[in-house]
Amino acid sequence: MNNKKRNVIIIGAGKIAHSIVPALQKSGFNITSVISRKPDSAKMLADKFGIKYFSDNLQDFHAQTGIVFLCVPDTEIKITAKRLSKLNINFSKFIFVHLSGALDISFLDSLKKKNGLTASLHIMQTFPSKKCVPVKGCYAAVETNSSAVEKVLFDLAKSILLKPFALKSSAKALYHIAGVFASNFLVGNLFDAETAFKKTGNNDTDFIELIYPIVFSTLANIKKAGTANALSGPVERGDIDTIKKHLAVLKNIASKTKNNSLLLNYITQSLNLLAVADKKHVTKNKEAKKIKELLQKELNKL
Repeated sequence: MNNKKRNVIIIGAGKIAHSIVPALQKSGFNITSVISRKPDSAKMLADKFGIKYFSDNLQDFHAQTGIVFLCVPDTEIKITAKRLSKLNINFSKFIFVHLSGALDISFLDSLKKKNGLTASLHIMQTFPSKKCVPVKGCYAAVETNSSAVEKVLFDLAKSILLKPFALKSSAKALYHIAGVFASNFLVGNLFDAETAFKKTGNNDTDFIELIYPIVFSTLANIKKAGTANALSGPVERGDIDTIKKHLAVLKNIASKTKNNSLLLNYITQSLNLLAVADKKHVTKNKEAKKIKELLQKELNKL
């Protein structure tokens, strides 16, 4: 069957649904219904994208065959799959797909036992709200035990301009950890950067405007030369005096605020950068050793 003629059922009307629905519609997929345990959420998503049927009843597929996307939180995937497995449908006519990056397809085993085809499709992108996030050009991990289903999802992914690749179930956790480091920890680091900058007392300079050029220059350097070769700063050049100055300031803040989160993050991140600098082959062994000893000493005090 031509992918663009396939029926799609959306279960869940949260953040990712608001991005994947328009991508599917633009590529010609027939979204037969939106189902959510919150009828108002289902109606809002359906109305927004002109989908005829919406419901809080899992039985309301309005299709005898198709792809069922479980756009629900990770904690709800197994529960939702079990509820679906109790439906009076021909499970072999449907492909059930969850969108989690961390969980593997074993969470859909209740559907597999009913002869349903199962898979996961995870888009390496962040979806912080219900505002539509374009997925064009993003990579997508496809996990399934069926070569036929893999082909269907590869074709689907390509049709909405994703870049699909196969991922083994055993690799899901590490794959998701990579995403957490790249996105969530980046947010955390920039939050700490903003916290530090605010403590300078400068209220006239917008932090986002200040940090935007250096962040994107760093990303451009990473794309051009790789992660290790993009490293700069005191750890990379073996500047222990600057690191000592940073530590003194952060220790003073921790003492005054009774909160050592900035100090702890600085130490652990700097220890990690020693490994990056070693990969870049720039930090001399003697300098690196002194910095590592200093950082570990301070870490042990916390």
